[in-house]
Amino acid sequence: MKIWPVLLILLLPSATDAASVMKSTRPWPNATVPYHLTPDLLKTAGTKSKDCTGWAKWPAASAAHKVCKAMDDWYQRSGVRFIARDRIDSVQINLNRNATTATVGYLPIGNQVNIQPGANYGSILHEFGHTLGLAHEHQRTDRANFLTIEPFLQTHLDTCGLKFDPVCNDVRNAFPTKAMRLTSDYDPCSLMHYLASQTPRHKEDPRWGRIFTLTAKGKAAEKACLPQFANLPPRCRKVGQKCAISIQDAAIERRFHGLDQPS
Repeated sequence: MKIWPVLLILLLPSATDAASVMKSTRPWPNATVPYHLTPDLLKTAGTKSKDCTGWAKWPAASAAHKVCKAMDDWYQRSGVRFIARDRIDSVQINLNRNATTATVGYLPIGNQVNIQPGANYGSILHEFGHTLGLAHEHQRTDRANFLTIEPFLQTHLDTCGLKFDPVCNDVRNAFPTKAMRLTSDYDPCSLMHYLASQTPRHKEDPRWGRIFTLTAKGKAAEKACLPQFANLPPRCRKVGQKCAISIQDAAIERRFHGLDQPS
């Protein structure tokens, strides 16, 4: 009897497109993430290496370079290590023509990061935030204090139920509030927060051009956190930036993996 498919269904959470940590999420043992780069991904860099060795010299536009840079950035900011290992609980990192997604936190089996060809660096950095356990910041239960969801999206949240059309599948995955086990102050600057404009998700519906508006409290939080990105381009100085790991993102990761505790 083949039990692996059943085990995968039971153990895998929904892959997220996912600075807070959900209650069900588990940290990586010893703050160490085993990873395996698949041959199709390595081929994008034209390398003979089987892991990230020498990644800094690979073509910067290659998916393999972006993946290894993202893992290095998270290590430098959080202290969580990535080691090349091909075993049952390793994160399998591969190309996927359909989407850039990741499982969330540690799983005994089935950890993965899918990279769509042409994915930008910020999207890949975001997905590795999910790998390390981070949820979407805008899915916190206290979000109503900081942003107002547009009526059309709230209607979807209220009525999608068990509908299985593409829009409802997306809404159920990326927008409901989730109970969190670990949070910082609400962080509009988090790498894990969505942009207000989500037009690329559903181009046929112009309403996705704005899915939320910041409240007065949200604007104050944005004003307080933006100075950390003062030296980055204008596109990085806004809610939903996909340029850098925020101070709070890194701090939550260190707490989640026990790296802020006194030795």
